[in-house]
Amino acid sequence: MQPAPRPASARRQRRPAACGWGAGAVAIIALAAPASALAVDWTFTPRVTVSAEVTDNARLAPRGEEDSDLIGTLAPGFTLRGEGARSDTRLDYRMNARFYADDSRQDRTTHSLRGASSWELVDDTFFVDVGASRTEQAASILAPVGIGGSTPRENLQETTTYSISPMLRTRYGSFATQEVRYTYGENLYHRSNRQDSDYHRAEYVLDSGAAFNRPFWQVAGFYEKERFEDGLEGEFGQISGTLGYRFGRSLRLFGVAGQDFNDYATTREDDDGGFWQVGAGWAPTRVTNIEARYGERYFGKNRSLAVDHRSRRSTYRISYSEGVTSTRQRRDGPFAQLAEDAQFMSMDELLENYTLEEIFLFALNPELGDEAFVEGFYLTRSWRAGWSYDTGRSVFGINLSQTERESETQTNVGLFEDNRTQRGANAFWQWRYGPRTTTLLTTGISRTDFADSDREDDLWFLRASVSRQLTPDTSASLAYRHQRRDSNAAANEYRENAIIGTLTKEF
Repeated sequence: MQPAPRPASARRQRRPAACGWGAGAVAIIALAAPASALAVDWTFTPRVTVSAEVTDNARLAPRGEEDSDLIGTLAPGFTLRGEGARSDTRLDYRMNARFYADDSRQDRTTHSLRGASSWELVDDTFFVDVGASRTEQAASILAPVGIGGSTPRENLQETTTYSISPMLRTRYGSFATQEVRYTYGENLYHRSNRQDSDYHRAEYVLDSGAAFNRPFWQVAGFYEKERFEDGLEGEFGQISGTLGYRFGRSLRLFGVAGQDFNDYATTREDDDGGFWQVGAGWAPTRVTNIEARYGERYFGKNRSLAVDHRSRRSTYRISYSEGVTSTRQRRDGPFAQLAEDAQFMSMDELLENYTLEEIFLFALNPELGDEAFVEGFYLTRSWRAGWSYDTGRSVFGINLSQTERESETQTNVGLFEDNRTQRGANAFWQWRYGPRTTTLLTTGISRTDFADSDREDDLWFLRASVSRQLTPDTSASLAYRHQRRDSNAAANEYRENAIIGTLTKEF
C-alpha cells in the first residue's frame, strides 16, 4: 500500500503528523495544553475579511437556467501561535458566512480550523505531534464544483479530522538511528453520506549512521488498520530492508526487498506477498536531483521517478508514482497541508510557504477533494510536470498532470466507483507591479474520463486579480473569474463569470 522506504541517504525531516479535527473543544485543548507546560511565547492575531461578489450564475446551473446574484461574505477569524524552545503550536480559525441577496436559500455559514502542535518532551528522544482541522470541500465532482468558494451549497460538506502521534528516537552512536512512531486518527463528515473512519498506524525505521561512509542501509516496517463506519476494514503491513552504495557525491545505487502483509477489500487473487525494488539517485550538480525506481509488488510493476532542477531563474520538476491507496490516504496526500493552508492564507502568504507550481498543481486537481460515497481502495498512477521562470518582478509557469484511478473492488455502485482518468494543464503569470501591488493571471483545464460510463467532463477556469497592501495590516484585492464545465451531457454543463472585491484587516 505504501512505497518501499526511501534509502537512508535521503534527507529525513521530522514533520507534524497529518492534521485533523475532532471532538470540538477537546481537540483545541489537546493542542495547547501540553505546550503550556513549557516556556512558550504566545501571539494572538485576530482578523476579519469582507468581500462582495457579483456573479451571473450563482448556483452553477445549466445553460438557460442561470440566476445572477450579489453575494456578500463575512469571515472573521484568528491565528494563535505559540513558540518555545522545544515546542511549536499554531491554531487558525475562520468562520465563513455567505449571504445571497436574491436567493437566501443558498446562504450558509461554515467553519474552518487548522491546528498543529509539536513537542520535544525529551531532548532529541521523545516527540509528540497533535493535529486538528475542519475543512469545507465539494462532496461530488459529478455535481457542480466551483473555484474560489463558488461551489453551490447542496454540493458542499465539512470534514473534521484529528490525529495524535508520539515518536521515540534512539541514537546508537555513529552506528544507527532508530525511530518508532504510533499514530491514531479519525475522519468525520458533516452533512454527508460518506462514512466516518479511524485508523491506527505503527512505524519502525532503523537507519545507518555516520560510521557508514559510502555504503548505507535501512530496516523498516509498518502496520496500519483502517476502519470505516459501515464495517469496511483494511489492514496493511510491510517489512523491508534497503542496501545501497554511494559512488562519490553524485551517484548512489540501492536495492529494496521485503514482504507485504495486507487484508483489504479487493478482487485480486493476491493482496500481499514478497516485493523487490532497485533504484538509482543522481545529483550531477548541486541544483539537480534525479531518482528512479523499478520493482515488482503484488499489484504488478512498481515504478517511480522524481526529477528536480533549479537554477537562478528556472525550476523544472517531473514525477511519477503508483500504488494502492484508500480514500482516507488520498486526503493525507502531498497536497493535504496546502489544502488546509489555502483556507487561511492570502496568496502572498501561500507564496511564502509554497512554490507556485505546488499551488497551481493543487488547484488543477479537483480529485484531491473527491472521495467515494462507498469508501474503498484504489490503484492510482500519477504523472506531474512543472516549469517556472522568475525574472525578479515576474514569475511564469506551466504545470501538467495525469492521474489514473482503478477501483480494487469494482462494485459498480454509481460513477463514484468507476475507473477514471484525469488530465490537466494550467499556466500562470505573477507580476509584482510595485512594492505593495501584485497582479496574478491563471488559466487551466482538466478533463475527467469515466472509463465505465459514457461521461466526459472538461473543467476550464480563468482568474485575473490585482492585490495591494494598503497598510501593514490591511490588504485589498479585485478579481475577475470565469469558469465553465463542458460535458457530453448538456445537463452537466455550466458557465459563470464573476467580479470579486475583498478587504482583509488584521488587529
